[in-house]
Amino acid sequence: MQQLVAERERVLEVFLEREQQRIILACRDLAATLKRGGTLLVHGSGSAATDAAHVAVEFLHPVIVGKRALPALAPSNDITRTSDVAALLRPDDALLVLAHGPADRRTRALLASAAARGNLTIALVGDGGTAPDADHVLAVPSADPCIVQEVQETTYHVLWEQVHVLFDHPGVLEEACITCGDVAVSARVVALTERGALIERDGAREEVACELVAGVTVGDVLLCHAGVALDRIDEDPTAPVEDPTAFLYPFLHEQAASDAGTVLEDLRASTLAKAADVIALRRAIDLEAVRRCAAAVRVRLMDGGRLLTFGNGGSTTDAQDAAADARAAGWPAVALTDDVSTITAVANDVGFENVFSRQLIPLGRKADVALAISTSGSSPNLVAGLEEAHRRGMLTCAIIGHDGGRIAALPWVDHVLLVRSDYVPRIQEAQATTYHLIIDAIGART
Repeated sequence: MQQLVAERERVLEVFLEREQQRIILACRDLAATLKRGGTLLVHGSGSAATDAAHVAVEFLHPVIVGKRALPALAPSNDITRTSDVAALLRPDDALLVLAHGPADRRTRALLASAAARGNLTIALVGDGGTAPDADHVLAVPSADPCIVQEVQETTYHVLWEQVHVLFDHPGVLEEACITCGDVAVSARVVALTERGALIERDGAREEVACELVAGVTVGDVLLCHAGVALDRIDEDPTAPVEDPTAFLYPFLHEQAASDAGTVLEDLRASTLAKAADVIALRRAIDLEAVRRCAAAVRVRLMDGGRLLTFGNGGSTTDAQDAAADARAAGWPAVALTDDVSTITAVANDVGFENVFSRQLIPLGRKADVALAISTSGSSPNLVAGLEEAHRRGMLTCAIIGHDGGRIAALPWVDHVLLVRSDYVPRIQEAQATTYHLIIDAIGART
């Protein structure tokens, strides 16, 4: 099991080494699309349908207090034909597709339809096959769908987090073109980039190609036109020179709103830091507790029991994913939130705190397993659901975050797996690893 955790760490590091710049550019373009009034449409193929729902809830219902709700839809849970999904797209919208393996024919057709409408397209896919045609393609170098899903979860959390950061720096999202005029202009180099150099003139910045000018360094003054540096030019040595090292310390100096290079570099560093955080959380998973939980669950399932999972918000999609993974291994499993009509009926008639306990009253049997997933560990409906499961003699399991909350204080919960962190996205990413390890340890039904 330790090797499985190590492989997740390796794949995430390789992925970010290869894709970090593309991730940030995708963040920038998505933020610009949403700022212009577009909607994010998310489609997940196969097992990635739950991830599509997860993306939508993160954007529409942000957990960061004070951050705006952003328009996002995940029709893949309700609409199966990709042509119907494409019909929802407007010209100013963005499309994000997810697949835990190579993009299938239907996903490629959806991307092509979106591109024909002029939509921004982002594809998160697994390894293998030809890369789909999209504005931003982020491929996870693994053939294991569980590992692909976990890396993608970190990626779409980063998209959501960094979009909000970019909204706080609107100048980054404005399209600047210093070199678009009829004549060449001079501008100072403030940073070197993969493409060439970032130049500044009168507070505006633009990236230019530097193939025609050898040895460009920060502080040079270049003659530029149409996005290309044409020559290096001399400048009055008495003129004030901007401190070139300021670019290395984002947000420590007062920067112009259009200081795209500084902000994007900070986002890149932040992305790597987030990955390091989730790697640390995965290393801290109590693998022996995972083994004990998996063994107990397997006994119940072998005796004819079912796995019943539940959670709120993003944890709902994790509960759905856990149930789907168990079914894929041959075990009877269902996520209680899949029954939307019952959820809304109970919430409307007797209160949302009873939505899971009310389902377990007629459904739960002694041989069954109740698995609650929560980032806080204190949601009243999860506590009530576990209490009802306990009354019925079901095996009770909980994957929780923060300090464990109310659930961790319940002495009769059979198995508690804690991800000790206070930041929801990282908790959810480590929780995904936890339930994937449980399902893997249970093994396939023979």
